[in-house]
Amino acid sequence: MPYERALAKAMRYCSFQERCQLDLTNRFIAWDVKKENFDKLLDVLIADDFLNENRYVEAYVRGKFRIKKWGKNKIKMGLMVKRVYDEKLFNTVVETEILEEDYLKTLQTLIEKKSLLIIESDEFKKRDKLYRYMLGKGYESELVSKESNVIDY
Repeated sequence: MPYERALAKAMRYCSFQERCQLDLTNRFIAWDVKKENFDKLLDVLIADDFLNENRYVEAYVRGKFRIKKWGKNKIKMGLMVKRVYDEKLFNTVVETEILEEDYLKTLQTLIEKKSLLIIESDEFKKRDKLYRYMLGKGYESELVSKESNVIDY
């Protein structure tokens, strides 16, 4: 694909939602863009503010917590997979986008809903399944242990 067409498609692609460099690189491969144009395209997109990693991290954290109800650990791992994880930026965004009371409320709600869905006669097995589920959602083990002990099975 020619450079100009790839740039126009990339600008349109970035205008729909926030993207990261990995998303665009994968898209360039799918569009059969020449590898020597990848860096030039990314530089133009960054200069024109179509591509902004800070905005991407903010949108990612906000979306994964509010929509998918992910915990901080899973969000952090998702950013690492996308190759945009920066600890300082992540901590700042998490402090501004995820309020502690909302985080705990979401954790409690997920625990309550999941505990009703787990059909297990043995209380220890049920607690273990719930614990593993919440760790899989990315919540911290200390918080899960503390909050799941409050719930009556």
